[in-house]
Amino acid sequence: MKHLIIYCHPNPASLNHAIKDAVNYYAQTAGHETRIRDVYALNFNPVLTPEDILSFKSGAVPEDILVEQEYFLWAELITIVHPVWWTGMPAILKGYFDRVLSYGFAYGYGANGLEQMLKGKDLYLINTVGSEEQNYVDKGIFDAMRTVAENTFGFTGMRILEHRFFSNVITCDEETRKGYLESLEQLFENERCKVKLQ
Repeated sequence: MKHLIIYCHPNPASLNHAIKDAVNYYAQTAGHETRIRDVYALNFNPVLTPEDILSFKSGAVPEDILVEQEYFLWAELITIVHPVWWTGMPAILKGYFDRVLSYGFAYGYGANGLEQMLKGKDLYLINTVGSEEQNYVDKGIFDAMRTVAENTFGFTGMRILEHRFFSNVITCDEETRKGYLESLEQLFENERCKVKLQ
């Protein structure tokens, strides 16, 4: 499988960084060909400009966007790893998707309405949150974030296989962190992945 990992966290000592490495390891062990896009390391400009919007309509897409779109076209499976800040993704990652998942590339409108241009691609979302799981469950925040993800990535035709949250990452002990990382192996024992690997 061609597996794109999109990682977004500014701290190389973060749990998110370790999650990215674990996903990469388990994916390669399962026989995937992986490519990693570290959004902070890319120094990607997250600001969608009026010029960008005009370029999408004309077909003269800026080079930095084209490079990232080629990775999406290459991938069969995409894993997105990021922390939850203020009940959403980091601003730089939101800006990355605003520019990369553009009109005419990820979606469009034709005679029959919405055209989902990234159909056939599967997606894992792995997020960390700072406080206790029950806090997010009681307030419906996890459900709300899953709905937003479905209406973002699902809008383009991508299929979300799993949206996983690791909670209490600021104060949890080392054993809990290790358990989080080891649990990622389950993603690649999933029948949905095995079918494509055969």
